[in-house]
Amino acid sequence: MNIGPYTFDEFKQKAAEFHGYAAPGLLVGGYMVELAKSRLPQGTLFEALVESQKCLPDAVQLLTLCSVGNGWMKVVNLGRYALTLYDKFTGLGVRVALDPTKLEMWPEIKGWYLKLKPKKEQDTDRLVDEIRRAGPSLCSMEEVVVPERFRRKAQMGAIGLCPVCGEAYPAHDGGVCRGCQGEAPYERLDQRQDMTDGPRLRAVPVGQAVGHKALHDMTRIVPAETKDPLVQAGQTLSPGDLCELQRMGRFEVYLEGDAA
Repeated sequence: MNIGPYTFDEFKQKAAEFHGYAAPGLLVGGYMVELAKSRLPQGTLFEALVESQKCLPDAVQLLTLCSVGNGWMKVVNLGRYALTLYDKFTGLGVRVALDPTKLEMWPEIKGWYLKLKPKKEQDTDRLVDEIRRAGPSLCSMEEVVVPERFRRKAQMGAIGLCPVCGEAYPAHDGGVCRGCQGEAPYERLDQRQDMTDGPRLRAVPVGQAVGHKALHDMTRIVPAETKDPLVQAGQTLSPGDLCELQRMGRFEVYLEGDAA
């Protein structure tokens, strides 16, 4: 049974090239996307809403023009294996879900989807063959309308320059960017100390650092007004320092060893 313009084996190869391997969820997702597309009126300019962040978004990106990058696909991670394709202007659309009540004829799919057996005990060849033979019969479908709040495009708004790192960011995030507020998903190597050459450091919330000594200067920057060290290396941190550090967007500080 074909998946869009592809035979099953062609789509399996496309899935492997795009996703890294031909994941069962992506193969099932291909049938789900095509089933939803087939029930939309011809010529509908549609967008996608996906309820799982695993595999299913890639099926949408392989078979439609919708992607997270262009803003035509939203992932609302409810943990349900379902997707909706809908008219971008009216919100009218079709929701397709992998239906647990339709898996009794397909024991390998049921075991995989409901996690009834460990992955190492699954028969991958049999699982893929069952997906090939079952096709869209695994799915349930319903007509839905997507509310306007999910169709609305997020606007970035005004752009500011972070006084701490100097990078551009959405000004509505606050006086400094979210990365400098402690949400950065990385640590800069030039700010880390080699554990083999010096004391072991650990980051703690500023509230836990009161009474301990600062290991380095912490600079306060007020654009067009001042740039000076709020805290100097060796200074004992006080409750007043805590408030000022939070105001300048610093919510963690480094302490030696097991301090605090």
